[in-house]
Amino acid sequence: MRVLGIETSTSVVSVAVAADRQVMGEFSLTTKHGHMEHLLPLIDYLLTSLGMTTADLDGFAASVGPGSFTSLRVGLSTCKALAHAVDKPVAGVPTLDILAWGLQGTPDLICPVLCSRKDEIYTAVYVSSKEGIKRLSSYLALNPADLAERLSGELRARITFTGDGSKAYWPILQESFGERAVLADPSRMWPRAGLTAILGSDILREKGKKEPGAVHALYVKPPAIRGRS
Repeated sequence: MRVLGIETSTSVVSVAVAADRQVMGEFSLTTKHGHMEHLLPLIDYLLTSLGMTTADLDGFAASVGPGSFTSLRVGLSTCKALAHAVDKPVAGVPTLDILAWGLQGTPDLICPVLCSRKDEIYTAVYVSSKEGIKRLSSYLALNPADLAERLSGELRARITFTGDGSKAYWPILQESFGERAVLADPSRMWPRAGLTAILGSDILREKGKKEPGAVHALYVKPPAIRGRS
């Protein structure tokens, strides 16, 4: 199964084609506001380099967030339009899952952290096993101090943090967890379209095909109930 993966949930625009869980080609570009400008040219260059067209693909996969609303919309709408044009299915892959899979084989806990608005972050907790990456928590939207409180206490495992939020709030995380906190290598700090395509292929095989319009962005909201002063 040949799948085109599209990742636009952060400042990195990334596109890739994967087949049989192997990345055939991948291009990435860091841009703060140029997702719409660069996405289609990157896809065209990638497919041309591989001697392929969208008609040669068996499916599409897009990162569905959480992440930047504007850039996510660019990636999802582009993915759906391309898939609709060639009548192929689409898989939606959560961005936090993509980041966690980038750290497969890491001991103890994995905690991707993405910047949100108003000093909040998106996050979840994972563990790597022989079967792959397993998510241990729900997808969360909270502030960094709340994350530290949730993961501290009796927890003594090492935690590897990844994602743009882990860099932005590293002083808070390091102060809260001390030597148990590990920052992922910079090369593994952003979600890759290659993993988006691979995980999307798995979703299409295991959960069946979805029409492009059935895939939506993943919006994670902060807890509705807060303590009263």
